[in-house]
Formats: sequence, structure tokens, C-alpha cells
Amino acid sequence: MEYIWKRWQFWGILAGAIISSVIILILLGVYEMIFAFPFFFVFLYFILIESKIRILFWKQFAELNGWKYKDRSDPSQEQGIMFRQGHGRIIHHCIEGMIDERNFRIFNYNFSIGSGKHRKTYFYTIFAFKFDGTFPHIYLNDKAYSYSIRIGESIPLPTEFEKSFSLSAPKEYEIEALEIFTPDVLVSLLDNKFGHDVEFVNQEMLIFFDGQISGSEQLEREFKRALGLEDLLDEKLDRFKTEPIGDMPTSL
Repeated sequence: MEYIWKRWQFWGILAGAIISSVIILILLGVYEMIFAFPFFFVFLYFILIESKIRILFWKQFAELNGWKYKDRSDPSQEQGIMFRQGHGRIIHHCIEGMIDERNFRIFNYNFSIGSGKHRKTYFYTIFAFKFDGTFPHIYLNDKAYSYSIRIGESIPLPTEFEKSFSLSAPKEYEIEALEIFTPDVLVSLLDNKFGHDVEFVNQEMLIFFDGQISGSEQLEREFKRALGLEDLLDEKLDRFKTEPIGDMPTSL
């Protein structure tokens, strides 16, 4: 009964708002907008519904697994290079928890490039895992992605991988990057059709899914894929110990 009341209460408010708006437009003499204006409210309604559905989807996923959920987070608190791109940066639908005794996070992120009709917004779903080791700032860019990032120095890869990936790290830390992304790791990414950018920073591995995840099957599939890379690298990254080389910073 409460659901029905809230539903009809909303439609009553919406109808009242549309009627009031039409009356105001008539009084102002803006007749050409009378027929278009109600469609704006319908469009706004569907945007609000989609937002509520997304919140419910991520919140239920967290609750079912005993993890924490919060709606928003501050992008300025993130250390990754991805969180310095463009403008209008937003992090939302944030999940935190532990899996196999490892701290992890899942969250949505978007930013925009350009303005007006040239504005383009990029959306990502991010899986982040915390490790015991210390490693330099490293970025593996999947060249199939719509947005390309490089940090510091570009690191040459064997010919068979150059068409698929670009690897970068701060100057003087190229060897450490290649110790993590060895040929067998890159082969595994290709064989499993991994298809995501990967960033290492502040003892975390961040895996960027290009786009918004909108269904439980897709979420489970991509989370499993992210866990596969975590499982492949966990022993190495927990043991990894990087010491600063002279005055060269390990991160950018």
C-alpha cells in the first residue's frame, strides 16, 4: 500500500507541475513551448528512475556479499593518473570489502573532455586491490580503449605485444614495470581477452572497465576477470619492494 501511495503521489506531483508550467507559459505568451515542455518532465522522470535503479543495483550487490556501500567519494583523494583527467570528475556507487583476505574496492568513475557540443564524457567501472608490497607508478594501456594514457616514460614491449598494449612508468623505473608485466603475464591477458587498462599506484592495482556495468551477469563476469589478474600477480606484488632511485620519484 505504501508503494502504491508513493507511486501515485509522484504522478500527482508530476501532473501538477506540468499543468502549472503550461499555465505559466500561456500567461507569458510562449505558446510554441507548450507542447514540448511536458516531454521535458517525462525525460527528467526517466533519468531519476535510472539513477535510483543504479543505486539499488550496487547497494544490493554490496549487501548480499556483506560489503560496505556509499553513494559518493572524492576523486581528489585518489592517487591514480586517471583521476587527473579532464573535468567534472565524479566517483559514485562505491563498494569496499575483503575477498580472500584482501582489501578491494569497486566504484564507478566518469570525467569529461571539452565543452559544449565538443564535450565528451568517459565512463569507467573500477576494480581496485590492495597489496603488501611497494611498487612504482605503472600504467598499462589497452590500445583498444577509447581514451589513451601514458605516465612518465614509454617502455618498449616485445613486438608481439606492441599492437595491443603500451606500458609506461616514471623514469628510471622501467625495469620494475617489466618485472611485473612479464611476457607470460601479457600472454595471459591476451589469451583471456582481458581488454582493460591497469594502473599500479600507492600499493593498489586498479583495473579499468571501459563503460558502465548495468547487469549482475556482466558485473560477475568482469569481477571474476579482475580477480583472475589479482590471483596471477598477488604473490609477486605482495613481495615487491621498490626503493627510490636517487631523487627520482616512484610516482607521478
